[in-house]
Amino acid sequence: MIDQELSARLRQRSRQSGIWLGLAMGLAIFIALAGFIWLYGRLAPVFSDFVSRLPEATPTSVVTPEATPVAAVRAASSPTPVVTPQPSPTPAWQATHRVAQGSQVNFRSGPGTQYQVVAVLEPGTELRFLGEQEQVGNATWLHLELPDGRDGWIRTVDLELIRR
Repeated sequence: MIDQELSARLRQRSRQSGIWLGLAMGLAIFIALAGFIWLYGRLAPVFSDFVSRLPEATPTSVVTPEATPVAAVRAASSPTPVVTPQPSPTPAWQATHRVAQGSQVNFRSGPGTQYQVVAVLEPGTELRFLGEQEQVGNATWLHLELPDGRDGWIRTVDLELIRR
């Protein structure tokens, strides 16, 4: 009888210990996950300078118009006047690059991650190249200007060239 009573108490203790151990492990996992999320949120602007993004491929389709017999006859019978294009007035500020799609990018006061962040730019923000670039480590940094006149530096891997 003593053995059965002792055995029942040991099983009950074992169940209680298992429950407490499970709760403690769940709490530890929750704390670790919350800490990681908090730390990632705090350090994301710093790490965004080191994570390279590949440009997204955009599908293009080419449509070729087919010549109709009427258009061919008109083209052969009447000479087309030569039109000389008039130069369009150039705006004072014209964008040459834009921030690549993905996440926000740090716009820095100098060519490197050790320089102060002037602004955090959203993807698609247009910039103008000021003609200066610098190689720092494995990254090439471009000196750029925002439409509001502020200038700063961004890595080339974070930019897209605007083709006009």
